[in-house]
Amino acid sequence: MMGHASISKRCAMLLLGVLSAAATATAGIVLETINQEVISIYKESCDAIVRVHAERDLQFGNFPFGSNHRVGTGFFIDSSGRLLTAATVVEDCDRCWIEWRGQRLPARVLGCDPHTNLALLQTDLEQAGEAKRSTPALPLGNPDELRVGSMVIAIGFPYDSPSAPVVGFVNGFDVKCGGHVFALPHIRASCSLSPGQGGGPLLNARGEVVGLVVASHQGDQCYALPVRGLEKVAADIMRYGEPRHGWVGLGVAERLIEFLPAASNQWQVFVQEVFSNTPAAAAGFREGDVVAKIHTNDVRRLGDVLNSVFYYRCGETTAVTVVRDGQSNRLSIILGSRPKEVMAEPAWRITPNAPSNQMPAMVPAATGLR
Repeated sequence: MMGHASISKRCAMLLLGVLSAAATATAGIVLETINQEVISIYKESCDAIVRVHAERDLQFGNFPFGSNHRVGTGFFIDSSGRLLTAATVVEDCDRCWIEWRGQRLPARVLGCDPHTNLALLQTDLEQAGEAKRSTPALPLGNPDELRVGSMVIAIGFPYDSPSAPVVGFVNGFDVKCGGHVFALPHIRASCSLSPGQGGGPLLNARGEVVGLVVASHQGDQCYALPVRGLEKVAADIMRYGEPRHGWVGLGVAERLIEFLPAASNQWQVFVQEVFSNTPAAAAGFREGDVVAKIHTNDVRRLGDVLNSVFYYRCGETTAVTVVRDGQSNRLSIILGSRPKEVMAEPAWRITPNAPSNQMPAMVPAATGLR
């Protein structure tokens, strides 16, 4: 006869087998559910996502020397044919058009912003036919709801292939990549993209746009400009014909406060350099000032500075609280117009902790496609 111990052991093994099978079945159901959701999001979104073409004529002296042809991805933001793409796809082009619903439609560049690598285009719908005079727009989501580990979907046109989704996960929210500082914290996602997919949307699990893909990193990650940032730049271009980024004229850096326990993770942002003849100099900033607050927003990390200042336009005034010699001082600063020579720099020049010449590569445009 089999002993009680043997029976218990056999029952335990059977139970583990049942649980393992149940877990496998559950995992299969979960994966199939996710698979169907991705397919559904792609089907609902792809009609609002277009292939963008741009050509620039080349000359050797006074003689034509062919043309440079770039191809990327874009997406509609309203029913009138306005769409967004990466500035690196269409900047300095002589001709621009899109492929949408099997048609080639002319488009014009309303404005480019090298500061965020964003461009706003207007599609000519006169050639689209009566049934296609209204364009579908992707819904906009809230990137503040994203967390590290959140699933995201990038959709674009790789090379000369049809559009396709790339599923990934949020890996972080970065203010810089190597020595390059972004205009505001960007979403870093584990999406490996191919040439031609730059300028496409980054969607959340509900199919809402949370960012626009502007750069890649190490081949298997991408950076996306958050939707609040692209809304601000697009609104500037539609209203003023150009982006209206405010400019301060400060060099700032962050540091860990050494006399506090490292576990408390206490950081502060301080003024490293005040440039002459700038709004910062006029407002009375000094080297060594600790930036404690911008308007009503507390400042502890570099991302707090970028998120606070990015949405101000030139000519607007804000209050900045700094700590100087142990005393709190409230400075009023009128943001100036960004000089052309620093157009690609943030409003506050930021020194990374580990200076590097490495910059994030822009997701390249596909070339030679017609």
